[in-house]
Amino acid sequence: MKVKVLLLKNVKGLGKARSVVSVSRGYALNYLIPKGLAKEISEKGAKTVVDKIKNEEEAKKLRAESDKKLLESKPLKFIVKSGENDKLFGSITSSDIEEKIKKVFNIPITKKQVKLEKPIKKLGRYVVPVKLYKDISASLTILVEKGE
Repeated sequence: MKVKVLLLKNVKGLGKARSVVSVSRGYALNYLIPKGLAKEISEKGAKTVVDKIKNEEEAKKLRAESDKKLLESKPLKFIVKSGENDKLFGSITSSDIEEKIKKVFNIPITKKQVKLEKPIKKLGRYVVPVKLYKDISASLTILVEKGE
């Protein structure tokens, strides 16, 4: 006999956390539930959970779309000290960009979302991809200008 369970953690070969799957009753009661990997839910509960997850995913996608428009609306400026040949004293890293995005645009992101291939070490204009959602990335323009 099969039962529906909501996975609380990723289970290899079965599914990702927060997904609803059908498994044999014995597997659910003897392994998944005691180990805290899943909890049993009714047919009605399964439908509710699936709808809630879809709504959350849709909200995340809409948020990412609006964040993309915002990030692409204006360049992010860094005023830095530089030496000969426009070389910076130090460099601009993913962490610096993350902090500046949070401050200027008020968008909660992590440095892992900033896809900077290598730290910026010269004055100029750069385009850096920022991954906001599964298939949504913004092309963030960064201006590195000379300061005092």
